[in-house]
Amino acid sequence: MIKIYNTLTRKKEELKTIEPGKVKMYVCGPTVYDAPHVGHARSAFVFDVIRRYLEHRGFRVVFVRNVTDVDDKIIKKAAGELGSSGKKAAGDDLKDKVREVSDRYLKEYHSAMDELGVKAPDHEPKATENISGMIKFISLLIDKGHAYVTGGNVYFDVGSFSGYGKLSGQDKDQMMQGARIEKDDKKKDHLDFALWKEVKPGEPCWESPWGMGRPGWHIECSAMSTDILGPEFDIHGGGLDLIFPHHENEIAQAEAATGCSFSRYWVHNGFLTINNEKMSKSLGNFISVKDILAEHAPDVIKMFMLKTHYRSPIDFSEKSLEESRAALDRIKIFLWKADLGVQTKKDNPEFGKLQTSENNGERLKKIIDEHKQKFIEVMDDDFNTPEAIAVIFELINQGWSFIEPFKINSEDLKYVNDAIDAITEMCNTLGLSLEKQEISKEDAESIESKITERNDARKAGDFKKADEIRDELISMGIVIEDTPEGTVWRKN
Repeated sequence: MIKIYNTLTRKKEELKTIEPGKVKMYVCGPTVYDAPHVGHARSAFVFDVIRRYLEHRGFRVVFVRNVTDVDDKIIKKAAGELGSSGKKAAGDDLKDKVREVSDRYLKEYHSAMDELGVKAPDHEPKATENISGMIKFISLLIDKGHAYVTGGNVYFDVGSFSGYGKLSGQDKDQMMQGARIEKDDKKKDHLDFALWKEVKPGEPCWESPWGMGRPGWHIECSAMSTDILGPEFDIHGGGLDLIFPHHENEIAQAEAATGCSFSRYWVHNGFLTINNEKMSKSLGNFISVKDILAEHAPDVIKMFMLKTHYRSPIDFSEKSLEESRAALDRIKIFLWKADLGVQTKKDNPEFGKLQTSENNGERLKKIIDEHKQKFIEVMDDDFNTPEAIAVIFELINQGWSFIEPFKINSEDLKYVNDAIDAITEMCNTLGLSLEKQEISKEDAESIESKITERNDARKAGDFKKADEIRDELISMGIVIEDTPEGTVWRKN
């Protein structure tokens, strides 16, 4: 039984999907006006893990993540690139520049997610490609008395929706203060929000019953999610900063238009901070995904995120990344040693010969089964990845007693392979690829030469030189192991 913490009810609830065996899931995607930073990566990875786990548990997941490709921030970025005046430069006008900026940063976002190993969504609607659907949605709200036209603008009438504030749990005064909403004489109420914005000179715009203009930010998610997933779906996700006003406004306009409960479960990930401050572009304290990937492997970054529950804040630091690298190495080394033991036993049946008749294979099988079940239990409890990582290491810790020294009979080697498969499957479910580093033929020959030199030094009693060569190999990311069959190595 999977339980999810629902922001709407402020408690964990059993996952009961609208359609048996199927999860319809919508996650707020990027506003493409700059390079994606590590905070964006955390949010994308959180929902990637949730999706992977639901699939692991047998659900068919329909995953939708939108792209905001027209927005005040994008327009500001485009105008800045054209020059402070925002006028034509080098034959490009602002509309063309907005498209160029959004396309460029969407491509960069996709590249970053691909390199991280975050799965692509099943649907990725763009705001600019769904304008007609938004206009229909806004027209429906006007017809139902939930929106009003003033000049070339259309606003949602917050007072017409009795459930406004139920997601954030705030009253009107708190909402006004929390969102720093400016007074606007065009609105009936200062909390009313724009569904359609009257065109400004030079900006991208579309025809509508209310004149040329463009959609407000909030309407795109309600219109596109319900168009793809239907008026009610299972999970809506995003960062904590989207609870108000974005998700609050989504609920109001969607439920006012359709009369349905919109999303059953609202899931929000905590902030990624740096020096205990939220990482954001406005604060100028962000680290781009591209920059961090230049220094750290994707699995290291993901292990860093997995060690903290998705709803909790996580503080970025090099120390935490190094600890995550070490944790990842522990998994890789165990898998390597277990596989090495199996291969050695196949080649040499006398390797690790048991001195007793104790059935270690059956003991190992029991341990594997217990930990596979425990993994399910902790992940069923609101996707508790820190506990899931702990389960993996518990299995590894107990597994060491079987493979070092190797205490498995030849006929029971399948159980060691089962342990390898179980750990690999758990890691893959959490988004860890455990990819092996590729090594060129020339580099492999160089490493083999250094290992031969080290072994010759050991035979000659020159342990100082042998240790120096070993340290050199470690600095190159090469792990070596001396076995009865000789020295083996792998790229870490």
